[in-house]
Amino acid sequence: FFMKYAGYKLLPKDKVAGDPVDDAETLFQISLSLSTGQSLRISSSWWVITPDLLATSFKVQNDTGFRLDLTRQQAIRTALKSGQPCMLLALGKRTLKPRDMFVTYDPRATYLCDAGKSKIYDATQEKDWISS
Repeated sequence: FFMKYAGYKLLPKDKVAGDPVDDAETLFQISLSLSTGQSLRISSSWWVITPDLLATSFKVQNDTGFRLDLTRQQAIRTALKSGQPCMLLALGKRTLKPRDMFVTYDPRATYLCDAGKSKIYDATQEKDWISS
């Protein structure tokens, strides 16, 4: 899911092995060119991924199709209310492993993926969900 909708937009073509798990491992270990002109390994950022929405706080290149204009809360609300499968990632400084990534299909069992752990919660009980 991650590689299909987000990762392959970022992974350089010469690094693609063709296996989504191996390619995700590679992606999280290399430095990527940022919109700022610098390069950095994917870390210390949030990501919200659905088949139709790619949003992140990581300063990816502008031509990748990621939305950088949404807040984390706006992106999560949009993804969960879309009814589509989604992936919510909260990255720290540790390298994320593919085994720590889960897709949410039902907002009543929403996964928030983090390095080494994931939190499952009922997003439909959040004030933000109920009030809008």
